[in-house]
Amino acid sequence: MASLFFICPKTRHKAPTGIETDAKSLQAAWTGIMKVDCPHCHEAHDISVRDTYIEAVAQDDSDRLYRFR
Repeated sequence: MASLFFICPKTRHKAPTGIETDAKSLQAAWTGIMKVDCPHCHEAHDISVRDTYIEAVAQDDSDRLYRFR
């Protein structure tokens, strides 16, 4: 499982959704909308699952960003 993130529409900062997921579960919820509390602007945002992402570290320890679009 990996942490699911979104970009705050006000501050443009990366923010956690508080959800742990995997690629298969994320794909199954692809058309959904979630309400998340933003730690940056302190507002609740309606975020499309399509606008979220998970970060993963490859085996060689280099950071990679995976987006499911």
